[in-house]
Amino acid sequence: MTEKPSRKRDAQATKTRILAAAQQVFARTSYRDAGIREIAALAEVSTTLLLQYFGSKAGLYEAALNALVPLEDILRGPRQEFGAALAAALLNSGEKIRPTLMIPLAGGDSEAAEIAARVMEERAIAPLAAWLGAPHGRARALEIAAMATGLVTYTSYLPLRAHTRKDLDHMGAWFARTVQVIVDGDFETKSL
Repeated sequence: MTEKPSRKRDAQATKTRILAAAQQVFARTSYRDAGIREIAALAEVSTTLLLQYFGSKAGLYEAALNALVPLEDILRGPRQEFGAALAAALLNSGEKIRPTLMIPLAGGDSEAAEIAARVMEERAIAPLAAWLGAPHGRARALEIAAMATGLVTYTSYLPLRAHTRKDLDHMGAWFARTVQVIVDGDFETKSL
């Protein structure tokens, strides 16, 4: 009798595959409706293995969201190009799965909403606020986050009609200019 050669599992590759599958599912359906079985099947692993790595659906959601917050790269770029870089990351990326897609879909579940709020605070809002500095760094960071979430939500989930490349370029240019005004602090702050 010949023995089957044992197949050594690459734990990191498996985790990466699970996270990619989770990101796909959490970006297209609500947290509540996203199923562990669906994610495991997409990642081609058992639900037992998925839960072994991430503990729970909430743990998987948090890991998937944490793996997607790409703000650090944009913050390392030139300050005067921040608006354009963020617009490009949100609209011109071939990557259709972004945290700004996962976050609105978490809103119907209090546990997922808490996770999304915490991850966004730690990985996006706080670093952006510190980078922006005075005056009103946190308020300005929140303005940028709200605009980014709105832009991606509209162009991804609420396309009242198909967006042409020209439409997206126009919206991207508007978004870049508006965000850059916030970054540069060229706005009236009397109400803040």
